[in-house]
Amino acid sequence: MKSRVSSAWSSLRRLGTRRSLSDATDRLMREADAAALRRAGFARVVVAGLLLATVLVATQNVPASSRIVVHQVRAAEMTLTLLGAVGFASAWLASRRIAVAWLPAVTATLDALLVFMNIGYSHWVLGIPGSFFSVFPGVWVIPVTMAASAIHYSPRLQAYVAALYVSGLGFLVLSGASLSFEERTRGLSEFAGQVGWEANMARVAMLLSAGLILVLVAGQGRALLERAVRETTLRLNLTRYLPRELAPILSERAFASLRAGRRIPVTLLFVDMRDSSAYGETMDPARLAVFISSFRRRVMRAAARHGGVIDKFTGDGALILFGVPAASADDAARALACGRTLFALIDRWNAKRGFDPPVRIGVGIHTGEVFCGVVGDEDRLEFTVLGETVNTAARIEQATKAADCPFLVSAPCVAAAGEADRWIPVENLPLPGVTRPIRLMKPAP
Repeated sequence: MKSRVSSAWSSLRRLGTRRSLSDATDRLMREADAAALRRAGFARVVVAGLLLATVLVATQNVPASSRIVVHQVRAAEMTLTLLGAVGFASAWLASRRIAVAWLPAVTATLDALLVFMNIGYSHWVLGIPGSFFSVFPGVWVIPVTMAASAIHYSPRLQAYVAALYVSGLGFLVLSGASLSFEERTRGLSEFAGQVGWEANMARVAMLLSAGLILVLVAGQGRALLERAVRETTLRLNLTRYLPRELAPILSERAFASLRAGRRIPVTLLFVDMRDSSAYGETMDPARLAVFISSFRRRVMRAAARHGGVIDKFTGDGALILFGVPAASADDAARALACGRTLFALIDRWNAKRGFDPPVRIGVGIHTGEVFCGVVGDEDRLEFTVLGETVNTAARIEQATKAADCPFLVSAPCVAAAGEADRWIPVENLPLPGVTRPIRLMKPAP
């Protein structure tokens, strides 16, 4: 039994805990929370107005001699007016993104406080026994306020609201002396007005209000579900042909821009493993697969550390982009830092595994304008970058062999990164297939 209770408590805690979310998902959740607050606030205003109008109409003919009923009507009017004011204030604060994280709990607490002030007035001021709480008009507002809290889709908030009302009503029941059957019979005779058509119409209006709010909750839930399914479907489709770093952050509009294609300035880093065929000849297929996978993990680690996007892997090489989907002033600097990280990671890998011969790489980096977009038809789409800049970056990486220098960078990239003091020129090194002269740089000793 004890283990079952512990398991149930653990499940409840997990239910109320928001899992770690990506930045994009967290942003969408914050937007949904703010929208829910605005809807809940306006729902309170509308419902309070509807109930207040119902009370005013239904109690026009209440005789002044019915002291208890008259006082309860005045208390109900004041409570509904304040409920509407709380709703308006919460909607106003939510529209300006003020205290969004705290507003649901604060609003629910104020709702409960107003309800129990109304009930307490009937009990302690008018002298109505607490055991008669079910005939208090304020009790019928509780389903309305609980439904309004459900708009936020927060299990913790809903549990907190339920605890407020259960503990409050429980205290009210236990606060008075126990009444005998005859005393209850005599006391109920004073509430003849509470079972007339006027009071019952007010109760019907309260239930109608709770129903309307729950319709709003269901509609909001359906809209969120459809949005989540649409976003998930988009992400699944994007991950089939986009780099994995791009798919989670692209909106439908950004994807449409890539589908149309555009020319943007980027910095490209080509990395390639030297003499990889030697490892293929000496390793069995299973070990070779693990070896290449380990190499790619280090490439992905370096790219992630410096905000690069891996466009594609080509066997034992890779193309990493900086400036996609949007250019940044430090694209070139991040690319150069990524290149240095790659060499450091490979050096540590060699020291850890003792490869003989050691793993060596060549890195070439260039900055320029490229065509960036998604090309192909619906059956086979592919993300790609095209242009002379891409060809030049590839030739720079290949030139690392002829220059006997594993790390070469174009002069425009060094200038864009602001690292002129960390690089020296490489003399007389033409790039095959590149018509425009490119000055190459290597790390200064």
